[in-house]
Amino acid sequence: MLGGTLIKKLVNSNIAIFVTMTKFLSYTQKIEPLGKMLKQLLMLLKK
Repeated sequence: MLGGTLIKKLVNSNIAIFVTMTKFLSYTQKIEPLGKMLKQLLMLLKK
């Protein structure tokens, strides 16, 4: 019985980590093109 609750807790924490990681990854993927755009703007301004 105790082992079952421990496994459930581990699974729940793993799911939470997975969800946060996927959110973080999608967030960084959205930011990356913005960063590239900013770099291009800076390059244009420097000229």
